[in-house]
Amino acid sequence: MKFRIGDYVSRKSYNCDLIFRIDRIDKDIVYLRSLKLRLMADAPMDDLVKIENKDKRTIRRELIIESYEFMQRQWTHQVLNNKMLRNNKSEYSYQEYRTLVMHIDGDEDYLELSLANYRNLNINVLGFFIPEKGQPERISELVKNNKPDILVLTGHDGELNERAYHASEYFVRAVEAVRAIEPDLDQLVIFAGACQSNYKELMNAGANFASSPGNKLIHFLDPILVVEKIVNTSIREYIPVKDVINNTITGNGGIGGVETRGKMRLQYP
Repeated sequence: MKFRIGDYVSRKSYNCDLIFRIDRIDKDIVYLRSLKLRLMADAPMDDLVKIENKDKRTIRRELIIESYEFMQRQWTHQVLNNKMLRNNKSEYSYQEYRTLVMHIDGDEDYLELSLANYRNLNINVLGFFIPEKGQPERISELVKNNKPDILVLTGHDGELNERAYHASEYFVRAVEAVRAIEPDLDQLVIFAGACQSNYKELMNAGANFASSPGNKLIHFLDPILVVEKIVNTSIREYIPVKDVINNTITGNGGIGGVETRGKMRLQYP
């Protein structure tokens, strides 16, 4: 069977448990990106089964619906919290100072869905599609020009073996480049990584939060949910790491990090 870049496929050796999009083909080895997880993988061509075109639209629609329904619950929760905040501060006419998030994603489809969900959560965001390999070279200029409060560096990743990963090296180098500009973990909060990323090296490079301490496959919405917790926590408070983890879909083992100060500021008048 002939395969092309962009085809949706599954792997026979894994009982067709996940659906992937073909990212590139190198002779008989095919490099894959998962649709619902931030997992990158490779497989021999004869291990693949093509997903028919009629199913592609269904998969895409399901992904959008799942994303929308989950974030709608998050948005409702946020509205209630913000209403309580306004009621408590109304006599002084406080307003919320807008935090800026910059999200760099190695997957263009995920970036599009992520930006829609940030906006649904009323989070001020700039998004850039940059393949994982290109992130270290471009990130310094983007941070200097845009001065974000929170930075997300993500895409797809996966473990090749115990010491090698598809994309962790690029995420690590990008974090190191940013920390050379802004070393303060509370001034610029960084989330970095994807499925099975090298958590230890990402944290050593200077990330506040990273994946994946338990070598887990993380959901594509997890980085947004980390950001949501930070954005909606007062600058006067440090966020327990477990609270951030509990706000994600993957949960324990998917995300880890260090205590970090919230980014919500109140402005008067």
